Amino acid sequence: MSTRRAFLGLAAGASAVAAFRDDALERVLAAGRAAEGGAPEALAADERYWREIQQAFTVNRSYVNLNNGGVCPSPRVVQEAMKRYLDLSNEAPVYTMWQLLEPQVESVRRSLAREFGCDPEEMAITRNASEGLEAVQLGLDLRPGDEVLTTTHDYPRMLTAWRQRERRDGIVLKTISFPFPPPSLDALAERFEQALTPRTKVILVCHMTNLTGQVFPVKRICRMARECGIETIVDGAHAFAHFPFKHEDLDCDYYGTSLHKWLFAPHGTGFLYVRRAKIGSA
Repeated sequence: MSTRRAFLGLAAGASAVAAFRDDALERVLAAGRAAEGGAPEALAADERYWREIQQAFTVNRSYVNLNNGGVCPSPRVVQEAMKRYLDLSNEAPVYTMWQLLEPQVESVRRSLAREFGCDPEEMAITRNASEGLEAVQLGLDLRPGDEVLTTTHDYPRMLTAWRQRERRDGIVLKTISFPFPPPSLDALAERFEQALTPRTKVILVCHMTNLTGQVFPVKRICRMARECGIETIVDGAHAFAHFPFKHEDLDCDYYGTSLHKWLFAPHGTGFLYVRRAKIGSA
C-alpha cells in the first residue's frame, strides 16, 4: 500500500492539475519526490510544501477543520473528476452510465483488492464502513444465547447493530474495557482471550479506534479466534490508507472500511472484504 506521505505528494499538485497548468505533471512528480525523499522534520517545517497541500483542497478558510476522520474533504482534483463524470453520465445516460462508467466499477474493485491484498471476488464496493460491517453483522447466522465480543471503544453504529440483534434474536453482546494507553499490545489481545466463553461466536474489533487512535493486535486476535472456531470482523474505517498493511497482516474473516476518510476518495465510498470461504454464509 502507498504511504500517506506519497499520496500527499501527489495531492500537492492537485491545484495545478485543476487549473490545467502546463507544468502540472512536473509539479505533481516534483512534490512526490520531495515528500518521499525529505526528512520528516524538514518537510514539516517547509511552508511552501504545505502551501501546495493547502491549495489542493477547497475547504472553507473561515473554519478550522479539526475532524478529517469522519468524512475527509476530497482534494480539488477528486472533485473535478467527479464533476466531469457527472457531466459525462448525463450526455447520453443509457450509453454512458451502463456502457462506459459501470464497467469501470470492476476496474476499481480489482485495484482495491490488489491494494488490500485479496482476491477481487472477496471484495465488494460499498458506500462506507458502516454499510459493509452492518451487512455482515445483520447477516450472520446467530442463535439465541450466542455471544458477540467487542470493546467499549467500538463505533456506536456497530454497537447499535449488535443491540438490534440482541432484541430481535436474543444474542448476547459482551463488551470489554481496557486502559489507554494499554500497557502493551499483548495485554489487549489477552483481554479478548480472557473474555471468551464456549458461547462466543463472533469478535468485532477495531483496527484503529476512532476515540484514541489505538491500533489493535488484529492478527493475534484473529488467529486466536480461529483456533476457537470464532468468526472475526474488523472495523477498518480509520486504518485503510492511514498506514501500510495488507490482509495477510490481519488474517480476519471480514473487513469493512470507508474510502472517504484517509484515502481522500469521493464521499460515499467504501469496501467490504469477505474471506472466500465465508461468502456463502455471510
